[in-house]
Amino acid sequence: YVLSRHAEQGEFMPVGLELAFGSKGQLPPLTFELAEGYKMEVAGRIDRVDQAESEQGLLLRVMDYKSSQTSLHLTDVFYGLSLQLLAYLDVVVTNAERWLGRRGLPAGVLYFHIQDPLVARSNPIEDDKAEQEYLKQFKMKGWIMSDANVVKKMDISLDKGHSEIIPVGLKANGDFYKTSSVYSEDQWTAVREHVHSVMKQIGTEITSGRVEAAPFRLGKQTPCQYCSYKPICQFSQNDGEQ
Repeated sequence: YVLSRHAEQGEFMPVGLELAFGSKGQLPPLTFELAEGYKMEVAGRIDRVDQAESEQGLLLRVMDYKSSQTSLHLTDVFYGLSLQLLAYLDVVVTNAERWLGRRGLPAGVLYFHIQDPLVARSNPIEDDKAEQEYLKQFKMKGWIMSDANVVKKMDISLDKGHSEIIPVGLKANGDFYKTSSVYSEDQWTAVREHVHSVMKQIGTEITSGRVEAAPFRLGKQTPCQYCSYKPICQFSQNDGEQ
């Protein structure tokens, strides 16, 4: 129901669902040449790809469904902790001509939190206001191209103020609020190149036999909480020492 409401507020429409890329997928894998003659292929499956027509050309965005709240932070991308969505966008944009018959432009990457939230209020409210509060819980997170025309194709109701469905706010003069999760074309290019570099580094470490336990800590966040190998590596989550 929420996704249908989002579709009513924008011009982007699904063009690919459960889109597989790799040697047996609809799209080819991301391929990297590594040291010592090794070759690495990155394969996966993209939850959803949307498209929209624009004056610039065909716009493409990637959506990923998550069972928990997830955000895309530049720090996580820099250290190689969150590469999935950007790799997905790279795949669809790179192969747009082969897949869709024309060049594709990167419009954004978004997480959609699958949930059934409970909206708590101290006083009764009208049904339409209750629905508004409910829909706000599904506001997507991610990165979007810093082009007002692109943004308005994702939320045609957005003239000024903050969007209720995407992480963007527009001022009356058309500028973005500082809290908007937007990136310029040059920034997208730089991030894409960095993601490639990190992937190649990971591939080189794999082929070099590096297998040490080296989890991370960002604030209170560590990957150890859900890891099945804690009894093996015995990494202490309290002091960061083994």
